Amino acid sequence: MERLVNRYLRDEALALVPLHPNQNAYQAGKSVEMALHQPGVWLGKAHDQQEAALGVFLDIEGAFNNTCYDTMCDALVRHGSEYTIVWWISITLEGCVAVATLNRFSVGLAISRGCLQGGVLLPLLWCLVVDDLLTRLSGGSVFIQG
Repeated sequence: MERLVNRYLRDEALALVPLHPNQNAYQAGKSVEMALHQPGVWLGKAHDQQEAALGVFLDIEGAFNNTCYDTMCDALVRHGSEYTIVWWISITLEGCVAVATLNRFSVGLAISRGCLQGGVLLPLLWCLVVDDLLTRLSGGSVFIQG
């Protein structure tokens, strides 16, 4: 089911409200090399035109583990996803339980945030969340790369 929802989001919802063009993560036809090349091109143009350029690099530590479910669902709505899909993803995320077992003893804990590793859909959900940041920071003489 997760693969079907992922395909729907990529083919339908993102066709109507696409990700920022400089978002490279988890997308077909884009790569780390492209993401690293584009700022170099931008800096080269600034150098050629004898302009000042400032680079700021952001590494969001623990991003996958700390993203709130509501934030992911809000990002889905902003990108035109149908209510049923948003509801299904919300229920799926909120129903996760982490279980640790040692010998015969087990402890379970409901998970309230984060993208579980190994999920097919979760990288796209993260891209949708980050897309809002990229869009807000873009414009004017600011170059943003994700």
